[in-house]
Amino acid sequence: MPLPSRIASFWRNLFRKTAVERDLDEELTAALETLQDRLVAAGMHPDEARRVAVLQLGGVEQVKEDVRDARVGAWLDATLLDTRYALRGLAKAPAFTCVIVLTLALGIGANSAIFSVVHALLLAPLPYRDADRLVFVWSDMTDAGYPRAPLSGPELADLRTRSTTVSGFGAIWANTTALTGDGDPEQLRIGLVTDNFFDVLGAVPALGRSFRADDSAPGARPAILLGWALFERRYGGDRSLVGRQILVNDRPTTVIGVMPKAFRLLLPPDSSVPDDLQAWTPFQSRITQGPRGQQYLRVVGRMRPGVTIADARADITSIASHISREFTEYGAAGRVLTTVALQQDDVREMRSALIALFAGVAILLVIACVNVASLLIARAVSRTKETALRLALGAGRARLLRQCLIEGLLLAGLGLVAGLPAGYGVLRMLVALRPESLSRIELSRFDPPVLLFTIGIALAWGLLFSLAPLVEVFKAGIGPSLQRQGRSASGPVRYRARAALVVLQIALGVVLLVGAGLLVRTFLRVQQVDPGFKSDRMLTFRVAVPFQRYRPPAGFNAFSRQLQQAVAAVPGVTSVGAISHLPFDDLPNWGGGYLPETAVDRTTGPNADYRTVTPGLFETLGVRPLEGRVFAEADVTPVVIVDDRLARRMWPGRSAIDQHLLVDPGSNGTPSQKVTVIGVVPHLRVRSLVADLTEQIYFPERLVLRNPMAYVVRADRDPAALAADVRKAIAAVDPRLPVYDVRPFDAYVEGARAARRFTMQLAGAFAVVALALACVGVYGVIAYSVARRRHEFGVRLALGAEPRRVVREVMREGLRLALAGSIAGVAVALGTSRLLETQLYGVRPHDPISYGATVLILGAAAAIACWIPARRATRVSPMEALRTE
Repeated sequence: MPLPSRIASFWRNLFRKTAVERDLDEELTAALETLQDRLVAAGMHPDEARRVAVLQLGGVEQVKEDVRDARVGAWLDATLLDTRYALRGLAKAPAFTCVIVLTLALGIGANSAIFSVVHALLLAPLPYRDADRLVFVWSDMTDAGYPRAPLSGPELADLRTRSTTVSGFGAIWANTTALTGDGDPEQLRIGLVTDNFFDVLGAVPALGRSFRADDSAPGARPAILLGWALFERRYGGDRSLVGRQILVNDRPTTVIGVMPKAFRLLLPPDSSVPDDLQAWTPFQSRITQGPRGQQYLRVVGRMRPGVTIADARADITSIASHISREFTEYGAAGRVLTTVALQQDDVREMRSALIALFAGVAILLVIACVNVASLLIARAVSRTKETALRLALGAGRARLLRQCLIEGLLLAGLGLVAGLPAGYGVLRMLVALRPESLSRIELSRFDPPVLLFTIGIALAWGLLFSLAPLVEVFKAGIGPSLQRQGRSASGPVRYRARAALVVLQIALGVVLLVGAGLLVRTFLRVQQVDPGFKSDRMLTFRVAVPFQRYRPPAGFNAFSRQLQQAVAAVPGVTSVGAISHLPFDDLPNWGGGYLPETAVDRTTGPNADYRTVTPGLFETLGVRPLEGRVFAEADVTPVVIVDDRLARRMWPGRSAIDQHLLVDPGSNGTPSQKVTVIGVVPHLRVRSLVADLTEQIYFPERLVLRNPMAYVVRADRDPAALAADVRKAIAAVDPRLPVYDVRPFDAYVEGARAARRFTMQLAGAFAVVALALACVGVYGVIAYSVARRRHEFGVRLALGAEPRRVVREVMREGLRLALAGSIAGVAVALGTSRLLETQLYGVRPHDPISYGATVLILGAAAAIACWIPARRATRVSPMEALRTE
């Protein structure tokens, strides 16, 4: 048949079915009457002639079925018929259908939510032009304690002039600035950038323009590029603002543009460049002419077309080798530069956690689908008689296979429909509960790739679990299944397929429970870590002192004393101190080298974290000196306080007091300032609760100025209630001074634990759901076995069997499955738990407590799941059991 005729026939058979059936009836009636007339003409009685005509024709209904099967599109018609049959069957069993749909919705929803996070953070390209060509350059100073350090201005110039594989390098440094003028004063988080930074990154402003070379030239007028959130909040989205001047640090500054609303600066988390910068300004000084040891620039490069990351890495490594030989400032160690793809480096710290979470929800989906398969097998067993009847009436096993597939896909489709809104809800919950360190989860969207993934897993699992009942369907025999039920139909209860699925469920549940147990134990260990200072009942805030109004050092120091005294006078305040970097804040770290005063080679040496503090800071933090004293207002000579690690390293077995060091508080690259040690304090965990980082050196603020400074206020009342009084006290000293980052000190410490708590809570939630599904599986199998052996238990109880013996037998049957699943699960967990090693602290991947607790919890839950049907077996009435037979 020509294709147009086939299409026309298909259309008519599909959409004009009544007319087609009417035509078929008329044709069969005409054919039957013709045969009957011929037989009557041959002398046969009319009734007999009609019977013979029907026999010769082959049966009217049989002919109709043959004609329908031969039509174009008959497969679609049969599929629609099977679909209607499956829908009716599911509608007749609403409880069964709801359990399966809810189970699938749980698994599919959780997978779609976590995959949306994985896709946004690991798989999707960064939201910049040709993002795969972007690289990030680090300075490898592992020997000094900084394996991922920033670069200096001259090193940026070297890269620009010598690289043959990278078309441009841009740099950024995060800082703060005061926005004054219209409205209340406000401190902004800004990025100081090179004039080509946004061109290298591949980001274009929504309004105005980005920076040009003349914006950073000597004597250029100050310029600023605003973020969209600041533009809308403070200026009401007034587009005429572009080209006008605003006051930044009391200086008229021209707004040259506004970045798009969706723009986020996604640099590696340890680059100390926050995602939520509010504005950007160009470097005003000639940064490429500074000291080579003054390292503060985070450098991004754009590779030329056709260049691979390996080519760029080799090129930049060669440049580092050349400058190491050319400049004596690097000493014998030289300079090592590490080049990485920005896309990969952005997620370096979170990749393992995301993969572990995704593996967890994938296991959860497998458990859910195994549970569904087990329910479908049970349903197939209960429909054995119906299946045998359909086989007896002529249905082929291929038709039964198609029926199973359609039913499975329908359930998967319903689970998908319920799972998508559930997944969206889970994603919104993740965004709402995510810690500040995982703020990039906000980038997650239910976009087309996520929807395609969700549809794909729903269809794939629909096909897989729809095949599970075929074992029961294909072994159904017509004779045995249709015979009268009773003792003749009795025999051993076989459920190997369902038992195997239950064992698989339990094994996978053990894997999730072990993972959750390891993460819980890790979090408990992190909770026990003593950072070395107290944080309760304290309020913190930051201020940036404007140098235009308070000239350093005299004006700055006088204002700092006045400010600290004003805050100390607030009712309820017991002590006040200030520090340049609060523990666990997100400011760029400040550090530098240190050497003994007798060092000959001053180009190489260990690095330490530098901090500037005011008198009263250590007392406020509850830190007592181990040796010597803390700073006092009377200190006028260069003095420092060091931590106990540095003291042991420099003067093992000796007192550190009155010893001398060479340090570099001006960040010139070479320790050259001689200082005297007046005190030793315990090492404080200020950048990580779990990592052992570098030593620490503290400078007095009166001698080493840092701006801004963070103030720590200890009070005898709720810190949150203290905030308003502190603001009033500061406003009385200078009403134009912005006060920002006002929060309890505990918030910083809790923020350091937040990411681990978040991961632990997710893993725990997955494990609890997996445990519940596994227990439902155990319960279902044992309840099925008890129901099939109802007659047996009734007879045994009638003959005097003890109920506890029946309970013990049923319990043993279920616990055997739990034991097999636990053994398999522990074996798998032993092999896979090392994948969590980077997420653990103070706990080994093979921690016996986690494994033991998992087995005990699972065993107790399985015992409860078995006990319920076991008790039901002892309550079978012998007469009722015999009557049902």
